[in-house]
Amino acid sequence: MSPGPRYEEPFAWWGPGWQVREPRDISGLLRDGTIDSWTAANLWAALARRRSLVVVAGESEVGKSTLLGALVDFLPLNTHRVYPRGCFESFAFLADPAIDPSQTALLINEISPHLPVYLWGPAVSRVLEAAQRGFTLLATAHADSVHEFVGALTGSPLRIPLAQAAAFEYVVVMERDGANSSGRRVRGVWRLEPTRAGLEIGAMEASLPSEHGISHETTQPHTLHRTWFPPQELARRQRILDDLPERRDPSLPIATLLPDGASGDLNA
Repeated sequence: MSPGPRYEEPFAWWGPGWQVREPRDISGLLRDGTIDSWTAANLWAALARRRSLVVVAGESEVGKSTLLGALVDFLPLNTHRVYPRGCFESFAFLADPAIDPSQTALLINEISPHLPVYLWGPAVSRVLEAAQRGFTLLATAHADSVHEFVGALTGSPLRIPLAQAAAFEYVVVMERDGANSSGRRVRGVWRLEPTRAGLEIGAMEASLPSEHGISHETTQPHTLHRTWFPPQELARRQRILDDLPERRDPSLPIATLLPDGASGDLNA
């Protein structure tokens, strides 16, 4: 009998070019301007709560897989990682009694019909159903905006219901940017919320509220802005991230940098 899939090993995770790339951690991406500490603090708070997210960009080689690989460090320390295997996926892990959905993240290299190692067709619905069972989803996809990503899921040929598409609660959009050393940056983060009418899309606040000493001059009046996590928690996470490039020992998991080594919410 042949052994089952080795779900704990990354499967074609390295993006375009078919060459394994050196992984980057979040401190390097903060340093080169790919992401700012406020945005990273929000994503850290989301992943500490085991929320699902997808990193998208309209072009190839904009750093989707690089960013997602770094964000994985924000997951709680006891998270079990499962790497689905594109069109080869049998979903045997769903029947494995040793895998606890509430403690497991599915790391999806890409949602795309471009290559057989990517996830597409009925398999996309199956991972979204897995999210409803408690699995955390982390993925990349090709889309120039949150609306384009939602359209790719809900339009032909996938035709996924809007409420099910909202399993990817956070959508991180990346773009090229010649103004920083990395040549790319996170353009914004959006949240998908199911409603009776279908789906609501909200944008992350551009910065901490003004009472924390940071203005909201960059927010747009036509965009829905809201605070998703307690401001005190976000401020504490942001301070840790601001100090991260200088102080962090790369061998230490991110979660150990929280007060008392806690990996959950910081609601003080």
